[in-house]
Amino acid sequence: MDKINVKTALRAFNRIREEGRERDGEFHMQGITAASDYDGYTISLRDDYVTLQIFFHNKFKLDFVNKRHLDAFVERIEKIGTHKRSDH
Repeated sequence: MDKINVKTALRAFNRIREEGRERDGEFHMQGITAASDYDGYTISLRDDYVTLQIFFHNKFKLDFVNKRHLDAFVERIEKIGTHKRSDH
Protein backbone atom coordinates (compact mmCIF):
# COMPACT_ATOMS: atom_id res chain seq x y z
CA MET A 1 0.00 0.00 0.00
CA ASP A 2 1.52 3.32 -1.02
CA LYS A 3 -1.01 5.57 0.72
CA ILE A 4 1.29 6.25 3.68
CA ASN A 5 4.20 8.63 3.25
CA VAL A 6 6.52 7.26 5.94
CA LYS A 7 8.66 10.41 6.08
CA THR A 8 5.59 12.55 6.72
CA ALA A 9 4.31 10.07 9.31
CA LEU A 10 7.69 10.20 11.10
CA ARG A 11 7.59 14.00 11.08
CA ALA A 12 4.05 13.84 12.51
CA PHE A 13 5.24 11.44 15.20
CA ASN A 14 8.07 13.79 16.18
CA ARG A 15 5.79 16.83 16.24
CA ILE A 16 3.23 15.03 18.40
CA ARG A 17 6.00 14.01 20.83
CA GLU A 18 7.37 17.56 20.95
CA GLU A 19 4.10 19.51 21.08
CA GLY A 20 1.42 17.04 22.16
CA ARG A 21 0.14 16.28 25.62
CA GLU A 22 1.88 13.44 27.40
CA ARG A 23 -0.24 10.90 29.27
CA ASP A 24 0.90 7.51 30.51
CA GLY A 25 3.97 7.48 28.26
CA GLU A 26 2.02 8.35 25.13
CA PHE A 27 1.59 11.69 23.41
CA HIS A 28 -1.69 13.07 22.08
CA MET A 29 -2.40 15.77 19.51
CA GLN A 30 -5.40 16.50 17.29
CA GLY A 31 -6.95 13.09 17.98
CA ILE A 32 -3.77 11.16 17.18
CA THR A 33 -1.82 9.16 19.76
CA ALA A 34 1.93 8.62 19.27
CA ALA A 35 3.84 5.91 21.12
CA SER A 36 7.02 3.88 20.72
CA ASP A 37 8.38 0.63 22.04
CA TYR A 38 11.14 0.63 24.65
CA ASP A 39 14.01 0.88 22.16
CA GLY A 40 12.34 3.27 19.71
CA TYR A 41 12.63 0.93 16.73
CA THR A 42 8.87 0.57 16.41
CA ILE A 43 6.55 3.55 16.64
CA SER A 44 2.81 3.81 16.34
CA LEU A 45 0.34 6.48 15.41
CA ARG A 46 -3.31 5.75 16.07
CA ASP A 47 -6.77 7.10 16.51
CA ASP A 48 -10.02 5.32 17.38
CA TYR A 49 -10.18 3.51 14.02
CA VAL A 50 -6.70 3.29 12.53
CA THR A 51 -3.32 2.11 13.81
CA LEU A 52 -0.13 2.71 11.86
CA GLN A 53 2.99 0.92 13.06
CA ILE A 54 6.33 1.91 11.55
CA PHE A 55 9.19 -0.54 11.94
CA PHE A 56 12.91 -0.47 11.32
CA HIS A 57 13.84 0.33 7.68
CA ASN A 58 10.55 2.23 7.19
CA LYS A 59 8.44 -0.90 6.88
CA PHE A 60 4.93 -0.33 8.14
CA LYS A 61 1.67 -2.04 9.01
CA LEU A 62 -1.80 -0.51 8.88
CA ASP A 63 -4.88 -1.73 10.70
CA PHE A 64 -8.13 0.09 9.98
CA VAL A 65 -11.87 -0.34 10.08
CA ASN A 66 -12.69 1.07 6.65
CA LYS A 67 -11.28 3.25 3.88
CA ARG A 68 -13.14 6.36 5.02
CA HIS A 69 -11.48 6.15 8.43
CA LEU A 70 -8.11 5.51 6.81
CA ASP A 71 -8.47 8.53 4.53
CA ALA A 72 -9.35 10.79 7.47
CA PHE A 73 -6.40 9.45 9.48
CA VAL A 74 -3.93 9.96 6.62
CA GLU A 75 -5.22 13.51 6.13
CA ARG A 76 -4.61 14.33 9.80
CA ILE A 77 -1.15 12.75 9.77
CA GLU A 78 -0.24 14.75 6.68
CA LYS A 79 -1.51 17.97 8.25
CA ILE A 80 0.44 17.39 11.46
CA GLY A 81 3.56 16.22 9.62
CA THR A 82 3.75 19.03 7.08
CA HIS A 83 2.68 22.12 9.02
CA LYS A 84 5.13 24.23 10.91
CA ARG A 85 4.85 24.82 14.65
CA SER A 86 3.46 28.32 14.20
CA ASP A 87 0.22 27.23 12.55
CA HIS A 88 -1.51 25.46 15.45
